[in-house]
Amino acid sequence: MKERFNIDVTLISCGRIALYNSYLPGNKHGVRKPRLIEEVYKEISDEPIPDGRYYLPLELGGEVIGEDCDFMIPTVKYIF
Repeated sequence: MKERFNIDVTLISCGRIALYNSYLPGNKHGVRKPRLIEEVYKEISDEPIPDGRYYLPLELGGEVIGEDCDFMIPTVKYIF
């Protein structure tokens, strides 16, 4: 996202589940960053991914690099 869109993603959520939040104290979610999103979801969610589903709807937020501007984009269909 940095290279293609010049944005730094600081928040990834799926519904009410925060999959990644860079603003948490002590970089608590930093260990999640290199992992696959679906693995993190399966680990922390109370609801399993339905059989046959190959995607998760994600909400992304962050900062535009080089500008003092935050962003939220429409829901992204993450296909795994």
